[in-house]
Amino acid sequence: MKFHLPAILLAIVFFFSSYAQADIAVLVHGYQSSGHTWRHNGIVSLLGQNGWQDAGIYTPQGHIALFGHDFSAQGKFIVTAELPSQAPIDIQAQLLNHYLDDISDRFPQQKIHLIAHSSGGIVARLALVNNLQQEKHYNMAQLITIASPHLGTVIAEIAKRASATPVVVIAPLLGADGLNRSKILYRQLSREKNNHFLSWLNQQAHPVMYYTSIIRGDGSLFTGDWLVPASSQNMAMVPVIGHQARVIITPGDHNLKYADGFILLNLLP
Repeated sequence: MKFHLPAILLAIVFFFSSYAQADIAVLVHGYQSSGHTWRHNGIVSLLGQNGWQDAGIYTPQGHIALFGHDFSAQGKFIVTAELPSQAPIDIQAQLLNHYLDDISDRFPQQKIHLIAHSSGGIVARLALVNNLQQEKHYNMAQLITIASPHLGTVIAEIAKRASATPVVVIAPLLGADGLNRSKILYRQLSREKNNHFLSWLNQQAHPVMYYTSIIRGDGSLFTGDWLVPASSQNMAMVPVIGHQARVIITPGDHNLKYADGFILLNLLP
């Protein structure tokens, strides 16, 4: 009986490639933002130029694929998560868990890379804690946060105080009605020492995986991040994460930047 080695090798390669794992990057926005911000500043486009296909948007109504791309068993995919950014952290985390459940149910072998900006980093961490406590089994590879207030921020306390004053009555007329809708969120993002929620979250067990904090290291008023102190952006300062966290310091203000995409390319497979 003759064996044709090239044909056998081709069959083996085909067999194992059908079980190749894909990677899905789930991008989470912050306060007063949306999933589109990852596209508007060019990060999705930059990742796309380097092999990551844009698979669209997760919304409460379902998953919307863009440009004909949808998740499959192979390849690298990006999806943005649409969240009610003025809602309490736990409400946003429940919705993010729903999105992650859908990915995990459809493609349990996919590696999920969770990337979050600003308050989205707190949402992402709570979603991971929920997952762990409910004994779910996401194939989670890493969490990357950008300028996230892991230890809280004084600006949230200022907003919380403003929401408790008569200014909230005229806030809608000033285009600032988010003060009314975000009272609980402001409390949850206040500094840890004044904040039962964040103090609780920072004591909960987190999954063992890679954690990376992208920190805005310039704290100046005009060019730096004056919304969240650099020390608060550092997950290594959260005892339950501690040594698991890598730190990358970058210049600039609090907003997402095109340059963040280059950092992500170095952190993603």
